[in-house]
Amino acid sequence: MKALRYFKVSSVFLLFAFLFLWTISKVTPQEDGESGWDVPKYPVEKTPKLNPLTGTPEGMDEPPARPEPGNYRKSYLPFKGNAYPLPLFTNKTWYFPPIHHQGYLAPEEYYDWLNAQVELTTAHANESRQRCETCHSDPQTSGYGFYHQWLESRHANARKEVFERYIRQSKLLVWGKVEDFFKEAGIPDWFIEKVPGIKEVAKLYPKAVIRELGVNLDALVGAKSPIWDSQRKVYRVSCIDCHVKPGATKSGEKEPGIILPTTRTCGTCHARQWVELFSELTVNNPPYPPGRPSHAAGWISNIAVPWYATNSRQLQIGCDSCHNTEVRGCDSCHTRHSFDPKVARHPKACEACHMGPDHPDYEAWATSKHGHVCEASHPDYSKRLAEAIPGKDYKAPTCQYCHMRYKEAGETYVSHNMVAKAIWRMGTAYHDPTGKLMPKDHPLDMRIALNKARELGLAETGYDERREMWTSVCTDCHGQRFVETWRNAADEGMVQAYRYLLKQKHQVQELFESGLLMNQKFGVRGKDTVQDYLSIHFTLDFPAGLWRWFHKGKYTSSEIERRFVEVWFRWILHYYKGTFHGSPDISFHQGIVQVWKEDAYIDDEELKLRKIDELERRIRELEQKQFRQGASQRKM
Repeated sequence: MKALRYFKVSSVFLLFAFLFLWTISKVTPQEDGESGWDVPKYPVEKTPKLNPLTGTPEGMDEPPARPEPGNYRKSYLPFKGNAYPLPLFTNKTWYFPPIHHQGYLAPEEYYDWLNAQVELTTAHANESRQRCETCHSDPQTSGYGFYHQWLESRHANARKEVFERYIRQSKLLVWGKVEDFFKEAGIPDWFIEKVPGIKEVAKLYPKAVIRELGVNLDALVGAKSPIWDSQRKVYRVSCIDCHVKPGATKSGEKEPGIILPTTRTCGTCHARQWVELFSELTVNNPPYPPGRPSHAAGWISNIAVPWYATNSRQLQIGCDSCHNTEVRGCDSCHTRHSFDPKVARHPKACEACHMGPDHPDYEAWATSKHGHVCEASHPDYSKRLAEAIPGKDYKAPTCQYCHMRYKEAGETYVSHNMVAKAIWRMGTAYHDPTGKLMPKDHPLDMRIALNKARELGLAETGYDERREMWTSVCTDCHGQRFVETWRNAADEGMVQAYRYLLKQKHQVQELFESGLLMNQKFGVRGKDTVQDYLSIHFTLDFPAGLWRWFHKGKYTSSEIERRFVEVWFRWILHYYKGTFHGSPDISFHQGIVQVWKEDAYIDDEELKLRKIDELERRIRELEQKQFRQGASQRKM
């Protein structure tokens, strides 16, 4: 009896002890390895599942209601046709669910979205500008390498007269003295005439840059400026000026982390470069959408595409890393943290993005005679492009020499607007559904389309004017007759290449309408939802949409569709880039020859599909005939 009583008492004791310990474990906070820091709890990253029949997220029959244009994040640049709808950038959208890495690539869009999810705090709150340098100069601290790159840069030792001249230019725009700004910045009148939209950008600068960032320009100059270093007699643009805001003395208490600078941050001091970059949005190249393609529309061109609505966002990180020129554009070329101009002038600065299957610009230039001469002669990249003497400082042109250099009446000007003289742009084919720009007997011919757009007031400059802009640069070395004959051959070649494309498009379209393509009942067909949402349509998005090249899902495309897209978005672009950059092999063997090769395949595959369809039709007829004969015999 005593043993039984002892056992009962012991059991009750152990039960109470277990319950006590379990309760304590639930109410006692777990120690964090970084106790004292408010570690943000990021929302779970996930890609919405799509209904393959509609291309919309499961549970949604249609895309969100379409708002009026003008409420895109950069509506402070309200150029006609360049405002995009809000749902692309909110946490409720399925078009563009941000992922964490975009905090580095697109800080403006990302942090606005994230702050709607969770309140962020940072271990850098209330830190002084001196503290940044002291901490990161320690070899044991992350960012030590970046600190030394900055230490050797012009930002660490900005000459007084240069820095104050830059701030004076920014002030002129804030005061509304646009004409004085152009004179102070050295932008010639003839260049402004070629890009009249640059005036509109200059007028928007005070709101888009200075007021948005909350910068006091007067506080940036003089002996009382936090940037002034009285000992060295120079201005010292430090970490906090870019990672909080220019002229900050300490970080705020409620910063969303120490965020990365954007083009607006750089634009505070570099107003001319900012104005020229965003003037790209005002350059119309019908029938392309306004301002596209260009560096100033890099991010919107990256996310407002159909395959972003159908793919895992993490798989698109390669696209993000190049297309962030719209928000992180300056350090795409002026590599942080040294921002050395001679690095930005090197063709390798362009290669990181302008290479690969759909835009082999660097490969085409590097394998041309221009590229060979530059590799052998090593141009003086420390010399300003506007001052470079062709044949002396540059034995042959680089990417920057051709695309940034403009000439008029013997005067040379180098601009950060790189699209003012663009003709064929990306080299992809857009169509004109109205027929105003491209008559049916001259399809996809930019020579006709640009001049027609100029006559209709849809473009500031037509084909003839842009062609002359190119010729004025090419004749730095080549003769006028050579330049003209080369450009005539290259332009006519583009039109002839597009004829193969249109033939193949017609073949694929007819196969689709005949019901002969694989999975055609289940693929996302017709107008791509995102493209339709933005009223931007690729010429060839139906039935073989460009998304079929970039997306692999359950309902994949047929081989003939994929080959067709390869012609459109790869081989014709190889021909285009190879021809205009002077690379024989990329133009011919990797370009037009591949177009012919795929043309033969599409002809052959079309014949097979139609023969199979005919055989299936005859088999069905025989089966139906036998069935009818059997039914007749059974009745007898």
